[in-house]
Amino acid sequence: MSARVNLGQLVIRNWPIKLAAMFFAIMLYVAVAAQQPLSQTFAMRLAVVIPPGRTVRQQPAGVTVVITGTGSEILKLRSFPRVIRKVIPDTFSTSLWRTQLTAADIELPKGIGVQIADIRPRDVEILLDSVGHKDVRIFPRVKVEAESGYVVRGLSITPSLAHLVGPENSLAKVDSVTTLPTVLSSVNGPFFQTVPIDTAPLGVVRISPKSVRMAGEVTAIIERSIAGVPIATAASGFTGFGLTPERVAVTVRGPESRVNLLTRDSVRVVAHLVGKAGPGGYARLTVSAPPGITAHAVPDSVGLKRKTGRG
Repeated sequence: MSARVNLGQLVIRNWPIKLAAMFFAIMLYVAVAAQQPLSQTFAMRLAVVIPPGRTVRQQPAGVTVVITGTGSEILKLRSFPRVIRKVIPDTFSTSLWRTQLTAADIELPKGIGVQIADIRPRDVEILLDSVGHKDVRIFPRVKVEAESGYVVRGLSITPSLAHLVGPENSLAKVDSVTTLPTVLSSVNGPFFQTVPIDTAPLGVVRISPKSVRMAGEVTAIIERSIAGVPIATAASGFTGFGLTPERVAVTVRGPESRVNLLTRDSVRVVAHLVGKAGPGGYARLTVSAPPGITAHAVPDSVGLKRKTGRG
């Protein structure tokens, strides 16, 4: 009986200290266990964003992801989104889309010390419905307003063709596309502008690119005079009469780079008889010039003189 009392006293002696020691031993075990490397497998759902107007003919299977880290870090993954998101480009025009999953596709919470150890399967195939594709011309709806004293010399668009992808019946309705209406004001030199393509009329049809690059230049308008241009006569009516003067100056106006290259041979002055030939008669002058050049004769009319016997 005395031995049992002594054993009971031994068990309950200093029990608060013994209980505390047991508690700290358990906590130490938990702390050490939490720092041990662990791996855990998570079932992930593959969510694929497809181009507008297309449908998935075969839904993708699930994905298994193995994540490694310490026990304490693994516990932080209890609420992370178990979804892998992939986007199929709008310009994709075939039926079978293939992609390879990487660790970057897994959206892990920031600040957690874990690593992606494995992804199964890595290679994924998505089967879509079939579509058609075609290339169409792009027409610019761009208005260039040059500063006073300048004129637009050239306008280019890059690229000039757009690639369309969509249902065959929708593609058949599209022959060309245009840019959005755009105005470039007060232009006085070379210009470059990115202009969006108007996609509103396309509906479910996808287009690439979605914008084009406009480029062009303006040049100064100048005016100069070309002296000594000979006058030609139009039709009949001038028999026995000559023109006085027989040569005139021609004032030309247009882009500087073109006007500076003009010579007497670049323009043609023609006399048109007004009324009947005779004393006091005259002829009106017209001038033909290259496209984009305006020209007029100075003076704009000439008199008539009777030819002598030697003329």
